[in-house]
Amino acid sequence: MIQTFRNATQSFVIWIVLGVLALAFGLSFGLPSDAISLGDEPLVKVDGDAIKDGDYQYEYMAISQMMMPRSQMDPKFMELMGFKEEVLEAVIERELLADVADQMGMEATQADAEEMVLKGHMIILGETVDLLRGDKFNYEWFKRRFLPAFNVTEAKYLEYLQDEILARTVRDLITASTPVAGSEVRAAYDKRSNQVSIRYARFQASSYADLVDPSEAEVSSFLAEHKEELQKAYAAQGVRFTRLGKQVRLRFIQITKPKETASEEAAAAAIAAAKAKIDAAAARLAEGEDMRALARELSDDPGTARRGGDYGWVSIEGTGSGLEYIVDETAKGLEVGTPSAVVEGDDGFYIVQVDGVREGDVPEEEALRELAEEALMRSRGKDLARQAAQEALEAIKGGKAIGEVFKTVDEAAAFGGAGGIDALPVADVPELGGAVEGADAAKAGDDRPLLKVTGLFAKEKPMPSLGPDVVTAAWEAEATDGLMDRVFAVGDDFVLAGVDRKESGTDEGFAAAKDAIYRELRELRAMRLNAYYINRVCREAKAHGDITGSDLKLERLMVYDTKLGVDDDGKRVLRPYVICDRVGNRGGMARVGASVSGAGG
Repeated sequence: MIQTFRNATQSFVIWIVLGVLALAFGLSFGLPSDAISLGDEPLVKVDGDAIKDGDYQYEYMAISQMMMPRSQMDPKFMELMGFKEEVLEAVIERELLADVADQMGMEATQADAEEMVLKGHMIILGETVDLLRGDKFNYEWFKRRFLPAFNVTEAKYLEYLQDEILARTVRDLITASTPVAGSEVRAAYDKRSNQVSIRYARFQASSYADLVDPSEAEVSSFLAEHKEELQKAYAAQGVRFTRLGKQVRLRFIQITKPKETASEEAAAAAIAAAKAKIDAAAARLAEGEDMRALARELSDDPGTARRGGDYGWVSIEGTGSGLEYIVDETAKGLEVGTPSAVVEGDDGFYIVQVDGVREGDVPEEEALRELAEEALMRSRGKDLARQAAQEALEAIKGGKAIGEVFKTVDEAAAFGGAGGIDALPVADVPELGGAVEGADAAKAGDDRPLLKVTGLFAKEKPMPSLGPDVVTAAWEAEATDGLMDRVFAVGDDFVLAGVDRKESGTDEGFAAAKDAIYRELRELRAMRLNAYYINRVCREAKAHGDITGSDLKLERLMVYDTKLGVDDDGKRVLRPYVICDRVGNRGGMARVGASVSGAGG
């Protein structure tokens, strides 16, 4: 009796690796109807054994029903991952491995297959699936419900199981004989167990660019110095400036009305205070103060205040700008550059200004000036971000407390108390853009950068948001309450960082984890060995003429209703199916598809 080696599907990570192996062999994207029959001629012959339409249909139904329920099978996704190709290659792989087992003198009898059925086990893509989940086997159910669902006879199903048992046994023999050195296991443990948590503050160039107000002369000078570069940008972004509906460049100051108050008297007082604030802004404007400076000082709108009230180019016709109706209506009656009187909306009081009007095709010179203004703001924003980061670092080195220089998520948690970031709800973890991040506004008189904490991550795990320089330096530094003496450039931004805490693996921890890590490493390595071995067997057999296919039947089989594989002229744009391309990956892309869709056997 050939014993089954395992009863559960592989982990998600294993499925992903199989998908990668599928890509390594070359994805054969092609185009099936779910049931297709083109006569008695086999689809493929493997060492003289015919793979017929019924063999393909059984595998298709088994994989799709047990791993990817039809309710979750998106037709376009199925074509892009090459589901039909995966199915046929899985059948070919099973037949090849069964032949290898036969050459090695192995045998799987009908009794072996029957015992597997009685246990409620089914093998799909080399994995054993438990159909009964603790229930007793019911032959009537098996005969009247199970077999018809796969359109297969009992004899044929047992034959498939015999081949699956043999194929799986070959794979398991390779796995059992795959060595992994103890030093590799220890290295893997150390990579996972040695962890660091970084505290950091990001000075975003884009945020500081919002503070830049280039003069007309400065824009002209920048345009003259960078005209060739700006003309290339204009050629690439020309659609921004052509066939435009009527647009205005909108700027406003908003003083928000209070939402909740204890009483009507309190509400009236709060509204009166808001009205007094906007009236004071209007008076200062009348005295010649700059609207951009006033918006940064007074406006309650978090999206525009830092930009001096600039809302950008928008349409105020039709569905409008997205702001309150009163703002759009006020803008319609304004001369360019002239601020409005105070107007009242449902949510607040406003002073509105139109900085420009355009429609149709923007003249190239105007477009170039707009691009020059944006580029100049970005450049100066980057300089300001670098300067702000350097000044913050000097302040810390000069003795200022971190809490004076930065805002923190939770000062106790951020510095090692209350469980650190790991104790926070997911929605409040700043790295994920949750509630805390949203609270990081320029208002409330607090424009300090937000100090964040990554939480512990292993050395083998990347931290893309911080970049390699920050992470490498953190691994080399000691954990302290301060920051590293360096301003890091991360893209266009600048980062100050320090080591919050570190954890290292121990001999005791390694002793407890080494067996599980050994099995995982061995299985991953064996998976690759299995994949390349059986793929080589397939390609050699095809080269010797031991594997042949019916070109017409295969071409007609690999057709999808979505037609993503051909362009409008009917010309194929995705690679056609080629026998052996995916043999060895055990339906890797189908497994990934099942994982992504939430299905699974």
